[in-house]
Amino acid sequence: MLLNYSDRENANIPWHQQKSLGSVFKAAGYQTFWLDNQENLYTNAFYNAFNAFVYGFDYRFCTDENWTSVLAHHDLWLLSLFRQNVREKMSAKNFFLFHLFGSHGGYKNRFPKSYAKFTPKDIDDKNLKVKNDKDKQIVADYVNSIHYTDHVLGEIFKLFQGKDTIIFYLSDHAQDIFQSGNTYGHKCSAYGVEIPFMVFVTDTFKQRHPDKVKLIEQALHKPLMSDDLIHSLLPLEGF
Repeated sequence: MLLNYSDRENANIPWHQQKSLGSVFKAAGYQTFWLDNQENLYTNAFYNAFNAFVYGFDYRFCTDENWTSVLAHHDLWLLSLFRQNVREKMSAKNFFLFHLFGSHGGYKNRFPKSYAKFTPKDIDDKNLKVKNDKDKQIVADYVNSIHYTDHVLGEIFKLFQGKDTIIFYLSDHAQDIFQSGNTYGHKCSAYGVEIPFMVFVTDTFKQRHPDKVKLIEQALHKPLMSDDLIHSLLPLEGF
């Protein structure tokens, strides 16, 4: 639902019969790119239903691992993938989808050791249901994974400095880290479903589209369901 016109209100129409983001941008004359660090888009049979969205894109680049592998690339790998495979294929109008590994479980595997900034002693646990230092280490690993993601996003943003670009960042779900109980992971609690949603614009975009920047600012405190992402994103692009 995040990547097409499916939402709660039209759930009677199968998701695979809905137009996807990739096919919409492609029809509008954009060159479309899907860069994936979470799935091998060609060999993971279990996730073929989800990967069906990828085939609306002109170009698809992916890791050679699946998300269950602890050997999966760290997300900065996507920057090398972009530089090596994408730049020469770009046109005047381009749509990119970066699928990060982010902070999925196995948090200690989601960042290089050089990004282990936080330790259990840095964790303020007064509002957490942790039982011991082992639990605190899990929280620290999770926070370190977010610290690393911050760096990855910063490097992605640098790719588009000086360009007429708008960047959306959001997650498909969150992680409940000892917040609703003495466990952690992907749970359907408030902590597990309330996600970050951010919009970044370059200085060039600000100069060329002040009306759109104003619309974004006016929507800052409005609630948003992520299954309706397409209805927010496409009007900002002039669709």
